[in-house]
Amino acid sequence: MPPAQSKQSEQAFRDFLHKLAAQDWVRRTERRWWPNFVFHYTDIRNAVQILQDGKLYSRLQAERLGKLVISSGSPDILSGTSLAIQDCVRFYFRPKTPTQFHAEGVHSTQSLGKSRFPNAHCPTPVFFLFDAPTIFSRPNVRFSDRGLGGKGYRLGATVAELKTLPWKKIYHQGRIDRSDPERAHEIVACRNAEVIIPQELDLQALRFIYCRSEAEKDTLLHLLSPKLRQQFQSKVLASNRSELFFRRRTFVESATLLNDRVHLRFSPDTECPGPFHLQIKITSHQTFLQSDKQHFILGPSYEYVITFPRSFLHYTIQMTLDDHLVYANTFGDISLPF
Repeated sequence: MPPAQSKQSEQAFRDFLHKLAAQDWVRRTERRWWPNFVFHYTDIRNAVQILQDGKLYSRLQAERLGKLVISSGSPDILSGTSLAIQDCVRFYFRPKTPTQFHAEGVHSTQSLGKSRFPNAHCPTPVFFLFDAPTIFSRPNVRFSDRGLGGKGYRLGATVAELKTLPWKKIYHQGRIDRSDPERAHEIVACRNAEVIIPQELDLQALRFIYCRSEAEKDTLLHLLSPKLRQQFQSKVLASNRSELFFRRRTFVESATLLNDRVHLRFSPDTECPGPFHLQIKITSHQTFLQSDKQHFILGPSYEYVITFPRSFLHYTIQMTLDDHLVYANTFGDISLPF
């Protein structure tokens, strides 16, 4: 596509999305900023891989290249999803989709057993927000009026087709009235509407990277190389509100690292406090403290304190719940000698 035509197309998409955001039912709610972006969420370990690669891969490409660290998709849903769709990078028009509702956060074994999709699990989610007009103006982009995990969806590519999407259903907020099963099913499907690009996408249109808490932001930055940390640090933010995340399941809300102890605080909003298999490893050139609790259940304080046998100038900490990475960071300069 020639540059002038591409620029004109991007402006046309931008104009429509600006008008959508200006409508009263959008601008007077938390949805007011949704039209600016398309949303991709994934587990924190996948997020690190994406930033290392400098691109997003489709599920099939990521599997082929050995880059899908954590699979959060439900096998039941994937079995009904065409391979052509699975070979696309996939975005949502919004955060807090029905798919995210079932997958977000660390489920306990009991919680997974009660879930409608027990194999859909994104323990520590990270959101990538891409500039929507830039993405829509790409020549190979397509978007749907509902989720692509089944049948009956419509695909479009033009501004005119974007205007015809059922926006009030895609952006639907709040509880769904189940007294009308057909309408309820329609709203769930539309909330999962998607934007797709074949095979891979670079990060040029990436605007923000959102983590669920300051502790998870620290974890993401800790897992990056110094070079990548410097490159992306200004884009990495923590959202302590519920605009991006449901926050219904266990995660580390804050962490205070001191030279003689670690103070962890879990989210008090969790609906599944355990039991979990808790593992904490603290290392300073060699492992000096390790906590392994098979039946860890969060108490009413939602806090967990680890006291060291002596003070340390520097150390790293890594914590998992049921083998899911939930926190990692460094205290002091780990490169310093004793």
